[in-house]
Amino acid sequence: MPTVKVRDARIHYHVYGEGEPLLMIAGLCGDLYNWKKALPHLEKDHKVIVFDNRGSGHTEAPDAPFSMEDMGDDAAALLDALGVARAHVLGWSMGGNVAQMVALRHPDKVGALVLMSTYMKEPDRSRFAIDAMMHSVREGGSLETFNMMMQAWCSTDAFYRGRTASWSGLQDDCKQAIEGFARQKKALDDFDSRELVGEMMMPTLVVHGTEDIMVPPRYGEDLYRSINDAELLWIEGAGHFLPPSGWTGPVLEFLSKHPLEEWGPSGSRAKADQSE
Repeated sequence: MPTVKVRDARIHYHVYGEGEPLLMIAGLCGDLYNWKKALPHLEKDHKVIVFDNRGSGHTEAPDAPFSMEDMGDDAAALLDALGVARAHVLGWSMGGNVAQMVALRHPDKVGALVLMSTYMKEPDRSRFAIDAMMHSVREGGSLETFNMMMQAWCSTDAFYRGRTASWSGLQDDCKQAIEGFARQKKALDDFDSRELVGEMMMPTLVVHGTEDIMVPPRYGEDLYRSINDAELLWIEGAGHFLPPSGWTGPVLEFLSKHPLEEWGPSGSRAKADQSE
């Protein structure tokens, strides 16, 4: 299990493939294994770096609150620790918040930016629902039930057609996990980039499912319209979870149009600057 000391944390990470680096950032309660179905599509063309945010998975961090800025700084410091000067950055859901922080606070480290199923300020209904899910665990509910409720918000109606809920019956020790998730959730609640994203100058692709109820499509539309010269990709029929078959091809095409060598600090075109 590879780990590296980053700031005040020990980050659990994996690296796959060869090519231009692509840093992928998981969402709330997620970990690096969330990307396992997408990796075979991406590692053929890119050196893919995946990791557990503080508060999730096997990353170890102080038993204390943290902010979205902290998670963005973790991601940037991880690149430094791995000897990566600049990478394309992709974030899903809360990971899209973290990716925005990397782009805003460390623009020299970011080539192209991909923001999936994410937003500038979380939807209030989703905030309320996730708080209720976490409270149910603190009252004695299992982490399995928590995950099932989360999945119900993230998948489509078609996915559940004909399915019935069932439980494994296994006991889980979820206190440590739910407290880590709660710290992530507090960082997410405090996040608001509405006055900031206009400063981002790197090429950006916004990807959103047309049937997302966790983060309704208008949040993706608002994000797209707030970023200079961004592109927008709708995944028809997808919910908050996006099937890799729907987005990996277009994302690879987008990244191929914006090789890292063309982009300098703060998103300026390095080749153009050198020619002047």
